[in-house]
Amino acid sequence: MMENKESSKLWTPIARPERIATLDAVRGIALLGVLLVNALVGFRVSLFEHLLRFHSHADWVNRLVDVLVAGLIEFKAIALFTLMFGIGIGVQAERAAIRSISVSRFLVRRFLVLLAFGLVHMFLIWNGDILTLYAICGLLIVPLIRLHIVLQVIFGVAIIVLPIKLPFAGLWHVTEPVLRTHAALATRIYSEGSLSDILALRWNEAWQFITPLLIDTLPTTFGLILLGVAVWRAGVVREPGRHQGLLWAILVVGMTVGGVTRSLLVFSRSTGQPVAIPPPFDLVSPDVLLALSYAAGLFLWLRSPRSGPIISSMSAAGQMALSNYLAQSVILSFIFYSYGFGLFGRLGSALVVILCLIIYAGQLVVSRAWLSHYRFGPLEWLWRSLNYRRWQPMRRNE
Repeated sequence: MMENKESSKLWTPIARPERIATLDAVRGIALLGVLLVNALVGFRVSLFEHLLRFHSHADWVNRLVDVLVAGLIEFKAIALFTLMFGIGIGVQAERAAIRSISVSRFLVRRFLVLLAFGLVHMFLIWNGDILTLYAICGLLIVPLIRLHIVLQVIFGVAIIVLPIKLPFAGLWHVTEPVLRTHAALATRIYSEGSLSDILALRWNEAWQFITPLLIDTLPTTFGLILLGVAVWRAGVVREPGRHQGLLWAILVVGMTVGGVTRSLLVFSRSTGQPVAIPPPFDLVSPDVLLALSYAAGLFLWLRSPRSGPIISSMSAAGQMALSNYLAQSVILSFIFYSYGFGLFGRLGSALVVILCLIIYAGQLVVSRAWLSHYRFGPLEWLWRSLNYRRWQPMRRNE
């Protein structure tokens, strides 16, 4: 579809009255989970240390936190965040089509800008970045935007369930000696090294370990994003009341199958005892099932008038998700890395959870205050200005 010049002039970011507060609230809730997991398994200790030792501290409080985070939040929060990213793509594609804007051209430009943000984040701030993977998956999804909803669901589910059959799967193969060597190196550099030492290590980690890991997780991420597009197009978010049966089914099945499987896996990691996952519980990732059940439960619950305070407090953080996500990395890097407070490897998980709750509470306050004066978060403003190829008005009275 060619861009109509008159439509292009009227093509602007989503205005405040157009926003769906429920979407922003779910995104804000997912952002808290992402903060907790990133802090615990990416900033407090290295990913390599986390893979080697499930419990870094022996006392029962920290062990309980490890179990609860692994069982309820780890992988689930980012999967929920990913699903919401896909829903956002569906929203943008629909708005562009209604205004006779080239959907493909606009989305490609949008994802290329996001890719630039992600690469800066990965190499200069923290290599646990997810934006780069989102941008790549977004570019791959552009040709599938116009597929029938049923086909999008089938394709999304299939690529989540069958990634082990793909030829590029299984690149993440790291032996225990390599894990131990790099865990010791990461602990020393991130806690005591200079800024140049940290940048050099981050560069090496990104290419040697993180890139293969991202490629391994690409099918699941791609599938969840595509499902998110389908969820929006099917009207589940706009009219959850009409889809209560579907949402309840996802909630019950996801919680049951995903909950049982994840509980067994966490028990195994925590105790060191191997467990066998019986069929059909071993067919789908329990984290994906739980994330989908979380989404279904939130869409059902946020319809209730009692959810009003949650929506109003969380939606501002979700509306500024990009700025808040990158701000979390900056804050955590200064807390844990040597160029800041140098607490890398020194804090137990329980204390870090308290720290994260303080950071997130601060982001809730700052987000609401910021959006009372400005239309977008600072990085959202830059992203939209580059997407729409003109500087967007920032202040609400402009």
